[in-house]
Amino acid sequence: MQAAVDHFNEHGWVLVPSLIPAEDIAAAEPGLFRAYERPEDRPVVAPSTTDDERAFRPGQFTGLKEAPHGDPALDNLCVHERVLDLVEALLGTNDIRLYQAETFAKYTGADCYEQPLHIDETNHTLVPPRRDGRFRQVQLFVYLSDVTEERGATHIVSRSLTAEIPHDKLFFQNSGSIVMDEHEVAAEGPAGSVLAYSADTVHRGTNMTELGAGRFFFNLGYRAAGVDWAGALPWPRRGVDPRIPAWISQLNTRQLGAVGFPKPGHPYWDAETLAATAARYPDLDLTEFQC
Repeated sequence: MQAAVDHFNEHGWVLVPSLIPAEDIAAAEPGLFRAYERPEDRPVVAPSTTDDERAFRPGQFTGLKEAPHGDPALDNLCVHERVLDLVEALLGTNDIRLYQAETFAKYTGADCYEQPLHIDETNHTLVPPRRDGRFRQVQLFVYLSDVTEERGATHIVSRSLTAEIPHDKLFFQNSGSIVMDEHEVAAEGPAGSVLAYSADTVHRGTNMTELGAGRFFFNLGYRAAGVDWAGALPWPRRGVDPRIPAWISQLNTRQLGAVGFPKPGHPYWDAETLAATAARYPDLDLTEFQC
């Protein structure tokens, strides 16, 4: 894990191959393909291209769906123990928060996925990330299928090569003027691999060219507790969704902390709040939270 941290600290990104065991990825497939079509069930069409290929298009994002989906084998991958291990190592703390969890599906020919180089600062954090890594957040792609160059592997550039480029040149609304093809690395890896990068790391989506192919992954965002200026999808706002209490009720204590539950021993917990929480989540094991 230290090698992954060192690479991330130097380059702003790291790819950890096969971090999640193959059997856990396989167990998630039935839930994944209840949410999405299997590639083999779709018509085979040629890769989509345009005259001006590197651009952001609405169709590039139609495959995004917020988690949870109602299938624990799939949903729990976003708080998988090995994902939490990686995030805690990268953020340098075990007090972390999951602020975004979406699945993403891309299919060859559904759209042209070729994007300009950009950073994700403006849709993940209200203020620019510190260069020294303090108060950082981290984004992760958890590969639910094999990712190759032909299946639109994300291209990413070392932060050591982009440090002098003004951030505003790489915001979504201004991107397109920076071309660094010779420095781009394709983040290829088998299912179960995890790509982690920060909001100020330069990257871009690339087109799907393999006929009849699909690419599936979890799109996650984590931050350290207290880094309230980084965020995306607040879990409390979605508490009325019946899938949320069902999902929360089968998480362990470490996973509950990652989605924002007060930890055992926190002054929030007393007899009254324990009883009220038990009433809201009747299947949740609160043994470790007892005062």
